[in-house]
Amino acid sequence: MRKIILVFLISLIFLSCKKNIEFQKTLSYNVEDFRKPGMDDYHTLRAVYDSVPDESQIIFGNGTYTFSHSICLYKTLHLFGNNTVLKREDQITYTLKEPTDKFSNLLILNKTEGIIPGDVLFIAFDQSAFTTTSTNRVSSINGDSIYMEYPIGNTINNIGNFPIGTKVFKSINFFGIAGNISCSLNNLTFDGNRDNNQGSYSWLYNSAILAPIEGTTYYKNCKFINSPAETIVGHNADIRNCAFYDLNGSAFHTTADKAAESEGQIHSYLFDNTFDNTNQVPTEIGGHSEGAITHSNSGGYYTASNNTFLNVNGPVLGGFISFRFNT
Repeated sequence: MRKIILVFLISLIFLSCKKNIEFQKTLSYNVEDFRKPGMDDYHTLRAVYDSVPDESQIIFGNGTYTFSHSICLYKTLHLFGNNTVLKREDQITYTLKEPTDKFSNLLILNKTEGIIPGDVLFIAFDQSAFTTTSTNRVSSINGDSIYMEYPIGNTINNIGNFPIGTKVFKSINFFGIAGNISCSLNNLTFDGNRDNNQGSYSWLYNSAILAPIEGTTYYKNCKFINSPAETIVGHNADIRNCAFYDLNGSAFHTTADKAAESEGQIHSYLFDNTFDNTNQVPTEIGGHSEGAITHSNSGGYYTASNNTFLNVNGPVLGGFISFRFNT
């Protein structure tokens, strides 16, 4: 009898622990509960991210949230909108106060307001992708001096000297997702604010989501509008019932390389989506606008079904190697 009672008690403890674990995985938090007086949208969202546990649900409020910096996710979060628009801030133009070159990691600017460590900055001579430098991240700031993590390097077309007055811009992804995690984005509108982000149309900068990761990123019932360059960049994406409107570049850019990763790490799914008025800036300027769906590193590992493409300014699909498409 005691043995039966002991087994019963152990079972109750196990079920109780299991329920607690499941409860922990579905905790929900409202963004506005973290806002304190004087907090802008970015710092409110940072407070949410820094405070909540892995596997949390994050509920945005009704209205528009302005992103002044990228937010990087290193833990699994599930983001939900409530008539919510996430909008990139109006671009700030910085200029070099002192000349620099490709070997230096120092930028001396006319101002540093709006820049924080971790931001990605790039030099741009004009809107073309080929006259911009590659990605580089701010390491520290001292007055008007910005120290980058790496030497500035050449522009894509091999310009390596940057005189006084050369323009510098900040790249903002709404979310950069890293690591072997599986985040989801639900019922959110991502407004790239392309009319006020014209420093460069390079495919390297200002994508809505950057997620070249092993875990799957889920997109459901989202809208992506007014992208200044590419929109979703990465692989292992599951994109369903989303809408893409008025994009300068592509809607989805897959970056997978099957030579380095398995198909289980890179395969994507695109079902029941609408793509309308994409690829409005030509490849000769943006550098990657050859299709509504484009590919790098021999990408193209995805299944697409029941999608609608309207007013694509070029092919639906860019160059690819491995691809399955069902209509």
